[in-house]
Amino acid sequence: MQITAQSTIPASEQALQRLMNTPITEPLRMPTNTRHMIGGAEAALAQVVVTWAQRTSTRHLETFISSTPEIGDFVRRLPGLIAALCAKTATGRGEGTNLFEALRSAALGRLDQLQSRRPKSGYRGASAEILCADHLGRGAPFLLYVGDNRGGSKLRPRENFRDLAGWLLRGAIPKEYLPLVASDAADALGSMLYEIFKNTEDHALHDAAGDLLEISIRAVKTKHHAMSPEGLARIVEGFRPLADYCRSLVPPEGNAQTHFFELSILDSGPGFAVTWLSKPLEHITLDQEEDAVRACFGRGSSKTDSHFGEGLPHVIRLLRRQRGFLRLRTGRLSLYADFSTPTETENEVWLQRYDPPDQHALAPVSGSLLTVLLPMRR
Repeated sequence: MQITAQSTIPASEQALQRLMNTPITEPLRMPTNTRHMIGGAEAALAQVVVTWAQRTSTRHLETFISSTPEIGDFVRRLPGLIAALCAKTATGRGEGTNLFEALRSAALGRLDQLQSRRPKSGYRGASAEILCADHLGRGAPFLLYVGDNRGGSKLRPRENFRDLAGWLLRGAIPKEYLPLVASDAADALGSMLYEIFKNTEDHALHDAAGDLLEISIRAVKTKHHAMSPEGLARIVEGFRPLADYCRSLVPPEGNAQTHFFELSILDSGPGFAVTWLSKPLEHITLDQEEDAVRACFGRGSSKTDSHFGEGLPHVIRLLRRQRGFLRLRTGRLSLYADFSTPTETENEVWLQRYDPPDQHALAPVSGSLLTVLLPMRR
């Protein structure tokens, strides 16, 4: 299965459709460099990689790598890093070029950087990644976890996640644009991060039957983007809700480009509806799935006290004020919320379902991906 170099959200959806219709032994063919990863597209491609890795037992990765420096380039982007951490075998350009050991070594080296006390050494510019590779026994990065008195680790408290969100905002957004970020953005995003990762501990490490997943990935991805509204809309044109949103953006006063902060959170668990209904996805109708996702997304993907609580509503209020955007991809559903137009009430149905214009059903994905876009507005 070939991944295209222009890895937009529509390109990832097309890759998922191809994956659904190819033999489970099909290798994954990934380019070294990918383009147009805007608006959650890089995390969307990472979700494709995870879906492939969970679907096949062979997990053979084919790359176009022909030299050692290209290995480092490959694992610098989140999808390539995840592919290298999930693959069983890997080849490069040229028949019989075995790259697995070199690629896995480079991937583990970068993962060690990202999970260390100084993760910025592994970042790519202002882009930040936090990655848990639970299936490799590396599920407790320093930014998210702290050691306990039994020699293990536990999730950091909520206030630490608020500090983390502030640190991620400051690390991604240029100083001159930080005053355009709402003062409570770190509180809102940090609470959401904490509650989502609390739920991934409860529900994303096992399959629907309660067995540990053979491949288990949890990740956070941040990025600051600067581009003209027209340029943004052209890149994401195939995903109409995001294209419409990008056209609505207005550059800050004195700028030709619009600026926004992107935060994506990914897990490889069974997904919202399967968790909520305790049924395999194939035993759930699309309408039942949508009802379940709306129920558990609003109340948290848990039937216990481990639910979203204040985090998600706080983020929704923030997105309303900043006129942001949200996308959720889970199971066979793509849902979104466009807050570019002010509303009179906060009680309307804000989460919309996206159906492709060709009327074909979306291919199922592993886990869930949540992306929020926070524009810089004066």
